[in-house]
Amino acid sequence: MVVYIVGAGPGDLELITIKAKGLIENAEVILYDKLVNKEILNWALPDCEFIYVGKREKDSKTSQSIQKDINSLIQKYGKSKRVVRLKGGDPLIFGRGGEEAQICARNKIPFEIIPGISSAIAAPAYAGIPVSHRDFNSSFAILTGHESDKDDSAIDWKHLPETLIILMGVKKIKETALKLLDLGRDPSTPVAAVYRGTTIKQKTVITSLEKLAKGDFSLTPPIVFIVGSIVTLHKELNWYERKLNTISGKNIVLTRAKTHLKESKELIESYGMKVISMPLIELIFKDFKSYNLDRFDAIIFTSVEGVKRVKEKLDLKDFKGKFFAIGPKTKNKLKELGLNASIGKSYNSNGLAEHIINNLSNGSKILAFRSSAASDVLKNKLADKYEIMEEYVYDIKRLPADPEKIKKGDAVFVVSASCAKSIAELEPSILKEKTLVSIGPETSKNLPIPHIAASEFTIQGMINVYFDYLWQESK
Repeated sequence: MVVYIVGAGPGDLELITIKAKGLIENAEVILYDKLVNKEILNWALPDCEFIYVGKREKDSKTSQSIQKDINSLIQKYGKSKRVVRLKGGDPLIFGRGGEEAQICARNKIPFEIIPGISSAIAAPAYAGIPVSHRDFNSSFAILTGHESDKDDSAIDWKHLPETLIILMGVKKIKETALKLLDLGRDPSTPVAAVYRGTTIKQKTVITSLEKLAKGDFSLTPPIVFIVGSIVTLHKELNWYERKLNTISGKNIVLTRAKTHLKESKELIESYGMKVISMPLIELIFKDFKSYNLDRFDAIIFTSVEGVKRVKEKLDLKDFKGKFFAIGPKTKNKLKELGLNASIGKSYNSNGLAEHIINNLSNGSKILAFRSSAASDVLKNKLADKYEIMEEYVYDIKRLPADPEKIKKGDAVFVVSASCAKSIAELEPSILKEKTLVSIGPETSKNLPIPHIAASEFTIQGMINVYFDYLWQESK
């Protein structure tokens, strides 16, 4: 078949290319590295095989041994499968993508190389450090930090430009700094160390060659170092970390059911925000019929709770048809049971219906496990083409909103239509000066008051739209 050697970008999910996304969505096998954003894997087909090929913690294997294993996997799968070799950043910038392409060429395996945005460029950009600027430089060099202590180094240290970008250099940054000083660099030359560039954990430390040469450095990988006077622009242009600061410390009133709180709370808190839990719904499990699943061609799940409830009563492993899920969380819950489900491009009823129509033959019989409070959108979209049976596996009891909790919050994350109805019943004065964030259009229909809405119908999507809103308001 074909091996696609694909750059996954520097960490920010939105910095992956459209071409890379399309290849991931159609891959049969994905070989991926440690620095690849794992959310990317949710785009893959339900039966795609994922193989982690990065170095694990406490891994005794050498990098050469690991690369030998990767080369063997490329040869094994590349002759019969659509393989995406997914690499952080750009595959050809110190990513051994060229070596892996040679393995394909020498074994007569068709291959393509898909460039990605390298951390060498992206991390400085997110730190407000242009790698080129006509007032500072006309060239720059990208180096690997592994080369600094080699006498036969491929790097021509004596003729490097003033601006240097060093990747994978943490372990030997002291030796690198000493070498540059020995070659006549000014000890006060500024150096920026960008930790986990383009992610929510990004942190930039400004130091100097002199301090690095003394071992005055404590950050851990992954780090991109930028050396040169251009680093001084960080103070003026440091846009991303300023943007992160707009969201840090904000109090978020989270309206999820208690059973969904933990994971959402952890995600929100990873941005430095604080969570005030205010469940507005309670899930009440219902008894339901035990079905002969052989009657159906497809099964739909519209929530993680539905999966949990159904697995208590039905053995889904022998089902021969297709599984469809509302979004990545539900898909991953099914995957824990060894079941492969596919999801639409939009994580709501409309997106799921469109995906099913594109992937299931007309006239098929569908069994949908849902909440009794679910809207009729999904059923109505599918009714003309399929024989669909709905089974309600839990009820939703709506709970009243707590005005005192809302008063303590900066924003209220409204995660369902039922939650929106409880919020809408409050006195308008209680919501004054609070930012309401809706998870999507169905929820928005039940919020007849000003709010902002996520374009991706997940907690992450809500964080993103709130993040952008705060940044715009701060200007």
